[in-house]
Amino acid sequence: MGLYKQKSGKVWWMFFSYRGRQFRQSTGTTNKKLAESVHAKIKTQIVEGKFLEKSKEQDKTFEQLVDRYSEEVVPMKSLNTQRDDKSYAKILKLEFQGLYLDEITPDLISKKKHQWKSNIGGRTINRRLSFISAAFTQAIKVWGWCRFNPVSCIKREKERKRVKYFPDDEFEKIFEEFVDWVKPIVLVAKNTGLRRNNVVNLRWSQVELRERFIVLDAEEMKNQQSLGVPLNEVAFNVLKDLAKKKKSLFVFCKANGNPYTPWGVTRAFKKACIVANYPDYRFHDLRHDFCSKLVQRGVDLYKVKELAGHKDISSTLRYAHLRRKDLTDSIRVLDYSDSIIGVKKKDSP
Repeated sequence: MGLYKQKSGKVWWMFFSYRGRQFRQSTGTTNKKLAESVHAKIKTQIVEGKFLEKSKEQDKTFEQLVDRYSEEVVPMKSLNTQRDDKSYAKILKLEFQGLYLDEITPDLISKKKHQWKSNIGGRTINRRLSFISAAFTQAIKVWGWCRFNPVSCIKREKERKRVKYFPDDEFEKIFEEFVDWVKPIVLVAKNTGLRRNNVVNLRWSQVELRERFIVLDAEEMKNQQSLGVPLNEVAFNVLKDLAKKKKSLFVFCKANGNPYTPWGVTRAFKKACIVANYPDYRFHDLRHDFCSKLVQRGVDLYKVKELAGHKDISSTLRYAHLRRKDLTDSIRVLDYSDSIIGVKKKDSP
């Protein structure tokens, strides 16, 4: 048993064994004499056999928390979310390696968040925080491992809601730079609004050419809601041509029948954008383009919501400002006031 300070830390910590298990616990103070007093109290509790019948947060590690959450909760989520969560789990276990749950404090998470800012954007930071928070919530409400969620008082980062679509001339220049195997993937994504993973992993069982529809089950979707997308002429013709030379369960596949990887498609897309001198575009902008063009052409926002598979209308409302013609026509209902003023001017002596 002994007292120690963590690297670059000012608070005194205790290290001791109890019933064959080793524990590290903060004394909660920077005063050594007070820390020794806390330490002595723990010694007494151990001798009297009264120590640690309080909470499991002092003998459960962060790795154990993430592993159990990944095993019991993550498989219930959509396939896309599962992939994201597995990535977050791997990264965060390294970030908080060797720490017990009572050591994962708001102060520690705040410091980690500050460090992350130099390497990753606000959206990724928020997703990491959400993963940690969800795991702690499960540990509190279901497993009884701890009593406090350290993420609950951490302010989230502001996320830039990007709405970027392709002017026709720019898309044409970029499209010319795509390698041949990417072109049909891009055209289907642009004309259906499907997310990258849903397009790249599209299977023929999800395509109904006779009905001109793509139908995705809830487990395939990010928001865990099934989606049916009608095919316009461009998307239909692309899929009809590919159906003639079908050689796999997957719509878009290599010569050996294996599907392309999402990251491979992203790299090919980005390379073409750079060569065409439009490096700021990303694959997800094809989805923004789909929604933006629908709104610009007067399609009702609630119909856009259904076509895009948004869980709620708030995601769709980011495109509302593009309804310029509708807004211009709407404001003209106020023109009657000018006519009233005009009449008054005529009537005045």
